[in-house]
Amino acid sequence: MIEIYNELFKEYQKYIENNNRYDTRVVKTYTSTSTKFPIISCQLSNFIDTDYCTIDMIEKHDEMYLTIDIYTENKNIDNTTIASQQINDELTDLTIKFFESKRMRKTLCRLTPNADKNITRRTIQYQGLVSRYRKNIIRR
Repeated sequence: MIEIYNELFKEYQKYIENNNRYDTRVVKTYTSTSTKFPIISCQLSNFIDTDYCTIDMIEKHDEMYLTIDIYTENKNIDNTTIASQQINDELTDLTIKFFESKRMRKTLCRLTPNADKNITRRTIQYQGLVSRYRKNIIRR
């Protein structure tokens, strides 16, 4: 099922890059040495085997869990300072729109304390049910 995550990651990366004005990078793993913001990490948190039973059949599924962390700092664009919270809110809205379109369920969305006080960080977690046979996210 890692291929589902890789496809989803590439689509999310392209969506964010095409729909924001902040030159945001989307990566699989955030490192504390990053100096270019905003940055979004999209990590596969867990895959759990599960069975989905209907009257006609039993189909094998995996529950996929993603953790997204959005890191932002104040940014100057055209001699105007944009607050990190505003940038974070805009990227959060884009993230929510993308994953809702993929039929994934948001299970967490909160501001998270960060060691660097100049950085605003928000953590969002999503859950989706992935069909092993159809290789897609089938429901929330």
